[in-house]
Amino acid sequence: MTIRLVLAGCGNMGYAMLSGWLKSGKLAPSAVFVVEPNADLRNRATTLGCATSADAGSIPADAVPDLVVIAVKPQVIRDVTSAYKRFG
Repeated sequence: MTIRLVLAGCGNMGYAMLSGWLKSGKLAPSAVFVVEPNADLRNRATTLGCATSADAGSIPADAVPDLVVIAVKPQVIRDVTSAYKRFG
């Protein structure tokens, strides 16, 4: 699996962006890895065909995404971003 995009957060904002990208046809669901701790929200991304996980530690070690999008509430941004430092 070639991961082109990692999406951290699939709440209302994250899901809206993800849906739009996939509907445009410029991004395949198989190229997206979604990290969302809430199982119900994570299931929405799974239904679209994306790989998902509850935490960033489950992103494949060999993943080199073109883009990491952080779509979380401002009050948790500091806690979340540290998990993605390995992507630069």
